[in-house]
Amino acid sequence: MAEPSRLGRFTSIRTKRFSNLYVLTAGIFLCSVCYLVGFWQNSRGTIAGISTSGTASRPPCSPLRSNLTAAEHLDFEAHHRAEDLPPSAPPAERARHFPPCGSELSEYTPCEDVKRSLRFERNRLIYRERHCPAPEEVLKCRIPAPYGYRTPFRWPESRGSAWYANVPHKELTVEKRNQNWVHYENGRFRFPGGGTMFPNGADAYINDIGKLINLGDGSIRTAIDTGCGVASWGAYLLSRDILAVSFAPRDTHEAQVQFALERGVPALIGILASMRLPYPSRAFDMAHCSRCLIPWGQYDGLYLIEVDRILRPGGYWILSGPPINWEKHWKGWDRTREDLSAEQSGIEAVARSLCWKKLTQKDDLAIWQKPTNHVHCKVNRKVFKKPRFCRDQDPDSAW
Repeated sequence: MAEPSRLGRFTSIRTKRFSNLYVLTAGIFLCSVCYLVGFWQNSRGTIAGISTSGTASRPPCSPLRSNLTAAEHLDFEAHHRAEDLPPSAPPAERARHFPPCGSELSEYTPCEDVKRSLRFERNRLIYRERHCPAPEEVLKCRIPAPYGYRTPFRWPESRGSAWYANVPHKELTVEKRNQNWVHYENGRFRFPGGGTMFPNGADAYINDIGKLINLGDGSIRTAIDTGCGVASWGAYLLSRDILAVSFAPRDTHEAQVQFALERGVPALIGILASMRLPYPSRAFDMAHCSRCLIPWGQYDGLYLIEVDRILRPGGYWILSGPPINWEKHWKGWDRTREDLSAEQSGIEAVARSLCWKKLTQKDDLAIWQKPTNHVHCKVNRKVFKKPRFCRDQDPDSAW
């Protein structure tokens, strides 16, 4: 009886194998048929949708829909042209000639015009924000380069040098001489990498930051520098594979951002005043302020709330300069001990209300870390009820 039993098991296994093979073959056949039918139908629709003139046929200004028919395709034709440039005219006739502007406009920035800015209120430095010209104020001339303009140095040489003719301003070389911002030598500017709070150079300053938080493990890749000066902090972060965007207002110090751009450092004219920064939320791993003179503790912490918006969860905020280490510097800052102590207390209170953790304060550096989850913060904060977290707002609707 053992042999028939063994034979039966063998027959059953062979039957199952053939059955699986039939199922697999049928599945492959059906998939192939579906693919060929779909390919055939799609080919018919594509051919039908092409007009005899060779351009895609699509009703003009049709609303955006998700259920486009086979005959509707993307239209790549231009639909916006200047009014005085008829598309039918030859290119030579359509070309417009703009005369050159006067040499006094070589550094003209349309939305940062000093005369226009003075028309706006000075409260919260609104007059230093972007105020673009009205249509009747728009200049229709070509901005000239400064006299003697030369091709900028290539990176990385540009980090330490720029031609004087390209940024013809020596004010900072006098006013910031002792802080190693910029020096003038033989027709060019030299940037030792110094700053107001790091006269020994940005590299040494960044090394001090690196002793407090890890700058080399890849967790910090993007940074923003508020009130950047000539952007030496961002310039020296590039060698550590950290991309920093720097901004500073157009103020009494001429052309700080222009220095940064000549050096090849990402920078723009801007200020943290009454409008959001032009960046989406959670865009930066680290934010930095070195004596940027922003009243962080005022206006119910509005400015720190904006920093919180653009920082990723777990990101860092670094502050050096007033009021950090005021016990040592208060005489040099020409402010009272009470004033500086109150300013630091205000900053600490806003940071706690945002559930930021103060990691350390060593010498002139203080570093906070944003929480990884604000839900936990809102549930657990019982003492600090202000500022309220924004509701019904798009955090990415940046100015």
